[in-house]
Amino acid sequence: MVPRYPPTVVALFILVTLVVTGPLVGVDAIRTQPTTIGDGTAAISSIQLPTSEIRITDGRFGTNVVYLRVPDASVTVDSVTGRPRLLYQVAIPALDISREDEQVLSKGQSGTYRLAPGDRAVTPSSLERVVYKGTVLLRVQSFETSETIVAENVTVQVKR
Repeated sequence: MVPRYPPTVVALFILVTLVVTGPLVGVDAIRTQPTTIGDGTAAISSIQLPTSEIRITDGRFGTNVVYLRVPDASVTVDSVTGRPRLLYQVAIPALDISREDEQVLSKGQSGTYRLAPGDRAVTPSSLERVVYKGTVLLRVQSFETSETIVAENVTVQVKR
């Protein structure tokens, strides 16, 4: 009969992992994206922001809900100093609706980032018009600066 030690091997593996990633040795087991902003800036080279696709449409499958549909934004960042954030915001003041998404960046990062505020349910009875005025903002913000990259007024169609 062959001796089996799976519980001992698993326990030993967990113990070694805890010691190596603990405060005594200090090896980073995972890299986390920062979640809080600091000072800094970001150089933006291109933006894809389809503002003409912002609209209010019916929900699917006969639900009695309509949705504010907000398209994703794609932002190419060439360089970053410090820890700023990209902020993408769409607001319709007459409906008291605001959708936003953000991405906190770190020094030395570059690349293309997708900002996706997502859709927002709207009660059909709150819609009194077929067109609403909205605003779209894309900013690079930090404690030391706030640079507006895009500030645009948009017309939002209700398509039912």
